[in-house]
Amino acid sequence: MTDPLPPPGRVELHIRGLPEWLIRKYLGEMGAMGDAEDTPEMHTGTWAVSWTTQHVSIAGSSGIGLTQFDITFTGDATVLPDVETQFMKKAQRGGG
Repeated sequence: MTDPLPPPGRVELHIRGLPEWLIRKYLGEMGAMGDAEDTPEMHTGTWAVSWTTQHVSIAGSSGIGLTQFDITFTGDATVLPDVETQFMKKAQRGGG
């Protein structure tokens, strides 16, 4: 009898104010690898991450906005809470 696969999980985050190169760096520090530098996805043995971008206007401004990254982590539901926490700790320090 084989061990059952862990339950699949999904975590979605919406991040503004970080450049994509820094997001990639943080994910790399967490053990994720990407197949190509310009592909918005990376993976490990237990989880994967992908992202899209959109321009978000700042309320009250005359067209000034930010790039928002819509990030989706998928994989082993038992590890995703720790992955999310680890990523958010990095993202909240803003490159410092």
